[in-house]
Amino acid sequence: MGQTYTGLSGKTKDDFGHGQARFVTYMNVFSNPISNPEMTEPIEIGPKQNEVEVGDVFFTTSSETPEEVGMSSILLEKRGKTYLNSFCFGFRPSEKIDSYYLAYMLRSESARAKITLLAQGISRYNISKNKVMEIAVSFVPFNFHSITT
Repeated sequence: MGQTYTGLSGKTKDDFGHGQARFVTYMNVFSNPISNPEMTEPIEIGPKQNEVEVGDVFFTTSSETPEEVGMSSILLEKRGKTYLNSFCFGFRPSEKIDSYYLAYMLRSESARAKITLLAQGISRYNISKNKVMEIAVSFVPFNFHSITT
């Protein structure tokens, strides 16, 4: 169905705030079912980083409450070299999926309930990307809308 990847790694404070590349912020992922291209920040990029692609799904990996962990966002617009912050992981679907449907389905009450159950911790809650990938979700085939119209 797809592959997961990590956000930025091996960065220091000196890498942030300048550079030719951008990164999708944690708050962008947390706040928006569809990633806001304006909510990116500049960064200096070195080797071995995972560049995001249109259609990728992002998940937050930690939060202060179980209800806020595993929030998702889908990238529909990319401006230049863009990467994902280090407090999230990405998922790149191998099949074409209706991104708008997926964006809102992952924020639905039933999907959020499944993700919330994965939260582990006491003062800070985390989720395992492997466990998130095991959640069964239903989605509309990409060509379904064109068949019905």
